[in-house]
Amino acid sequence: MILEAAIGDAYGAGFEFRDNDYILQHNNLTKYHVHGLHDEIYKRYTDDTQMAIAVAELLLETNDWTELKVANKFVEVFHRDKRRGYSDRVYNALDASKNGEDFIRIIDNRSSGNGSAMRAYAIGFLKDIPTLLRLCEIQAKVSHNTPEGISGAKRIALAVHYYRYRLEEKGSLVDFLNTTLEENEHYEITSPIDMHCYPTTRAVIKIVSEADAMEDCLKKAIDFGGDTDTVAALCLAILSQKKNCNSTLPKFLFNELENEAFGRDYLMQLDNNLALKFGDHL
Repeated sequence: MILEAAIGDAYGAGFEFRDNDYILQHNNLTKYHVHGLHDEIYKRYTDDTQMAIAVAELLLETNDWTELKVANKFVEVFHRDKRRGYSDRVYNALDASKNGEDFIRIIDNRSSGNGSAMRAYAIGFLKDIPTLLRLCEIQAKVSHNTPEGISGAKRIALAVHYYRYRLEEKGSLVDFLNTTLEENEHYEITSPIDMHCYPTTRAVIKIVSEADAMEDCLKKAIDFGGDTDTVAALCLAILSQKKNCNSTLPKFLFNELENEAFGRDYLMQLDNNLALKFGDHL
């Protein structure tokens, strides 16, 4: 799951907030592209996956979460492998922090951006929905303590849970989300896809609920434009748990993805560890 998300993240980063003509010309799933602002983001995942790694690592360690434990993990993972892609708000706060206490003190956590959702998918491995919702809220409050930030994180984790534990027999994904979260959301896509939590999660849920192949989904997610790395990462993470979804992707996406200390092999091991802890239902 995290490997697939990292692939979507790294490929999508080359199209993040690019104009439509650029996307139309280059989004053909034949090679990675350099990020428009940060040259070092090339065949590499961004903050989206790095923060998801932090959440997954903490989930493997304990379910007894506090905002401080989450913040400590964010700071730890950032400083061992600094990379771009973060908003200035989050990057500067992490960079100035030595521990979670520093981060909580420095960060303005009133954001309604999609950062709380982009990192939440591993929480969907939890079978107990009240615990899932509680952990989503705790991690969201660290940097996105807003109704939008909290609800968006829950939407993504619940989508993973829905497909992983085969809840399709009980109704649609949208019905499951609306019932569980006591919402009445009409999931739709507004292009280009905005980086705030609601438009991002609305688009992602719409895309994955209709998808039956990762390759087609990846291209489609990029074609909408906007926050392409986040949308692509979330779509592939969720689809990795969807039964009868063709998981075939162009080989270059795997073969050329970074493989340094926290690259491809590390992500695969993290996925294996999650499967061992929570059971491999695929």
